[in-house]
Amino acid sequence: MSSNSLQAQLDLAKQFFRIGDLDRAEYHTRAFLEMNENEEAYFYLGLIQNSQNKWDEALISYYKAVSINHDYGNPCNEIGVLLLRMGKDKEAIYWLKKSVRCTQNDAPHISFFNLATLYKLWNRPERSLQYLHKAMEIKKDFPEAWKMWDELKKDKNESTNAN
Repeated sequence: MSSNSLQAQLDLAKQFFRIGDLDRAEYHTRAFLEMNENEEAYFYLGLIQNSQNKWDEALISYYKAVSINHDYGNPCNEIGVLLLRMGKDKEAIYWLKKSVRCTQNDAPHISFFNLATLYKLWNRPERSLQYLHKAMEIKKDFPEAWKMWDELKKDKNESTNAN
């Protein structure tokens, strides 16, 4: 199979994923992986499995993506998010911080936002605001980050006024 037809297979898998046809997305991703193991395909397989609530399988796929390319931030972020959902905050922070240090990351602002969310959960508003600031520097139009920023600033002002 030529590299163009292989890429077309992965592109088709991504398209099925975007429209929510997870079975077809998984089929085409696995077919691609049989011919060519690469980090992007494992990342998408992890996204598919995550969408199917197969968290353990998704983690394995994300770990495989990172083992192929240690500097690929997207799966690092997803590992951090999954670990956070599983209540493994300390492990999650390692992967989220690794994600922001990776040079290949399609959405570093999301990784910073996820770190801000974690620090908000830990009741560390100053640290959370620092990560939100970094996220909003990267992506100015980021409504979720601005909303959390406003909430944290409001909470900070209320606690200051209460004293």
